[in-house]
Amino acid sequence: MSPGLLVAALLASADLCAPVSPEASADPASAAPYVEVAEAEQAAGETETALVAWHEVLRGDPRHARARAAMKALCREKSATREDGEDAAAALLSGLAFFERGEEASAAVAFRRALAAPELADTASFFLGLLALREGRADEARALFTLAAASSDAGLARRAEELRTRAEREGRVMLSVRLGSEYDSNVDLTPDDTRRRGGSSDGVGLGFAELRLRPWGERGPYARLSGHYRGHLRFTDFDLAGAGGTLGWAWGGPSPRLSAEYGFDFLALGGTPYLRAHRLLVAARAPVGPVVLEASGAVRREDFLDTLFTAYSGWRSTARLDVEWSPTEHLLLSAGWYGGLARVSDASLGFLEHGPRAELRLRLSPGLRLLGEAGYIRRGYQDSVGWRGAASNVPELAYGRLVGGLGLVWTRGLY
Repeated sequence: MSPGLLVAALLASADLCAPVSPEASADPASAAPYVEVAEAEQAAGETETALVAWHEVLRGDPRHARARAAMKALCREKSATREDGEDAAAALLSGLAFFERGEEASAAVAFRRALAAPELADTASFFLGLLALREGRADEARALFTLAAASSDAGLARRAEELRTRAEREGRVMLSVRLGSEYDSNVDLTPDDTRRRGGSSDGVGLGFAELRLRPWGERGPYARLSGHYRGHLRFTDFDLAGAGGTLGWAWGGPSPRLSAEYGFDFLALGGTPYLRAHRLLVAARAPVGPVVLEASGAVRREDFLDTLFTAYSGWRSTARLDVEWSPTEHLLLSAGWYGGLARVSDASLGFLEHGPRAELRLRLSPGLRLLGEAGYIRRGYQDSVGWRGAASNVPELAYGRLVGGLGLVWTRGLY
C-alpha cells in the first residue's frame, strides 16, 4: 500500500489511539522511516498525522519506547482537547438557555467558557456583546462584535456588524442632537370656521439636544436632560423654547421593555415664560411577529404662567399606540394613533384631540439618522364658548392641524 493511501486509511479509522496490532513479524528496519516523519509532524503540531506515523512505527517495532511514549502523550492531549470542545459546546447551550430566561449573569459565565473552543468563539462573542451592550459597556460590546463579525457564518457576521455600529453610538452617557424643519398647517390653532388673512400655516426650523444617562445600561434607572427651540418663519410670536428633565426606570431589554418615568418641562413662548408642567408616563413595547408594538400613557399637570392663558391650566391625559416594522437593516417605519384629553380650570376650554401619525427612520451611517415625521390632529372643545380670547359668538371652535417634517439626528456615546 502506498504511504498516501495508508495515511488516508488510518485517518479514516475509528480511533488512532486504539491498541496497535503489530505485524506478523517485527521489522524495526521498516519502521525506521516513519520515526522521522512522526517527529517532524509532532513538532509542527499536526497531531493526527503524527499519530498515523507513530502508529506505523509500533506496527513494525512494538517495543519502540519513543513511539509508545509519543502515542501516549498525543492521545492524552487529543482526549483533553475533545473533552474541552464538548465542555465548550455544553457551555454555549447553557448560556443560550440562561440568556432566554433573562439570567444574564449566569449566561455571561457560560459564554466565557464557550470562548475556549475556537469554532464557538464567534457565537459566544456575539452573545457576550449583546450582554455588554445591554449593560451600557459600549467599548467592550464593540470589541466583542468585531470578533463576531469575522465569523464564517454570513448571517451572524452581518448582525454582529450591525450591532457593532450601534455600539459605537451608545453607552452609559449619550448625547443626541437633532436639526430639522417642519410644516405646520395651523400654527395659532385657528378654528375651522374662522380664517386668517394669509392663512395660519408656517414653516418651522427646529433644534433639539438631549443628554442621556444610563448607569446600568438598558435596564434600571435612567435620566435625561433636554433642550429645544422652534423658530417660525412668519409667526415669530409663536417661537417656542424649552428645557426639561426626566427620571425613570426600565425593565427588560430593547424589546420587550417596560418603563416608567417622571418629567418636568418648562416652555417660553415668544421669549416670555409660558408653561411649566409635571408629568408621569408609563410605556411598554414588545415584538409581535415581524413587528414591534409600542404603547404609552401619560398624565401631565400644566400650569400656564402668562395671565392670558391661565384658564388653560389643568390636567392633560394622553395615550399613544405605534406599530414598528423594519423592512431592511437600515430602515424603520412606524405608524400609530395619538389621543389626548384636557380638563382645565375653565371647563369650556377642555378638549378631546386625536389623530394618526407616521414616522420614518433611515440610518445613513453609524450614529447618523434621517428622521421623517407626519401627523394630523383633530381637536374638539366641550362647548363653543371661549378660545384664546375668541368671542363667544363663534359657533364652532374645533380645528384640524397637519404637521410634518424632516430632520437629521446625530447620536454618540460619550462613556
